Formats: sequence, C-alpha cells, structure tokens
Amino acid sequence: MEGKRIRFAYQFDPLYAVNVSQIDPLPHQIDAVYHYILKHPRIRFLLADDPGSGKTIMAGLVLKELKQRGLVKRVLIVVPGHLRDQWIRELKEKFNETFKTIDRGVMNAS
Repeated sequence: MEGKRIRFAYQFDPLYAVNVSQIDPLPHQIDAVYHYILKHPRIRFLLADDPGSGKTIMAGLVLKELKQRGLVKRVLIVVPGHLRDQWIRELKEKFNETFKTIDRGVMNAS
C-alpha cells in the first residue's frame, strides 16, 4: 500500500520533484518546468540557455517528474564533453539519478 501511495504522490503534490530533491530552485525554473514543459502532452524540449541559468536543475526536475509518473523509461541527455562529469555529478547529488556515459570510445567498442 505504501508503494502505491508513493507511486501516485505527484498527483497530490504539485511540486513533487522539488520536494524529493536536494535543490532550492529559482522561480524561473519552477515556472519553466511546472507551468510550461510539463503542461505539454508530448514533452520534447531542448534546454539551451545562458551558462548558470539552471539547465541541470530544470532537466533534473523534468526527469524526476516524468519518472514518477511512469512516462519515461530511458533518457538521453546530450551535453558538451567538458561538462559531462559535472552533469553526472549534479544529477546524482541533487536528484539521486545515475547515468551511463556513452562517448566515442563506447561507440567505437560496440
């Protein structure tokens, strides 16, 4: 029963991902994620903004919400090579999400 309650928690908590993550989002991040991105029936967005605008946090919030709702199984995040480790670290620390890195070496090996 507890599992079912947790599974449907997003229906009763409008900011579910914010409350289960280790972040303090800014107002523009909440607005973008909850009032724009998650309102669309097909969620396909390119988050491209100035450095330091919180793209990692917005991506993490969207990811967490979609996973909780059972709407996503696999996610592809494409970042510049020099930011790869930063994104992996921040998504793990702030959202408890683990990713497999696929780079040129992995592609050549397969």
